[in-house]
Amino acid sequence: MLISEFLILSYTEKLKVINQTGKLERTLVVNQYQLSLYKVTDFYVELKREVHEFTFETVLAMNYEDLPLAYK
Repeated sequence: MLISEFLILSYTEKLKVINQTGKLERTLVVNQYQLSLYKVTDFYVELKREVHEFTFETVLAMNYEDLPLAYK
């Protein structure tokens, strides 16, 4: 799957792809947020949620070059 294909998926479809093909690379807790980075084929997806919530606030797809320094 290409990042451009991933971006047009619905929220539910994105989570399904991450669950089926994503590999957890790193999880960070910053303030009250949990940030999880998954590698999906040749791109990465960051999931952000409040620690006390079950749904993700953001699902952000990015290439390796765009990763924040905390993940590199």
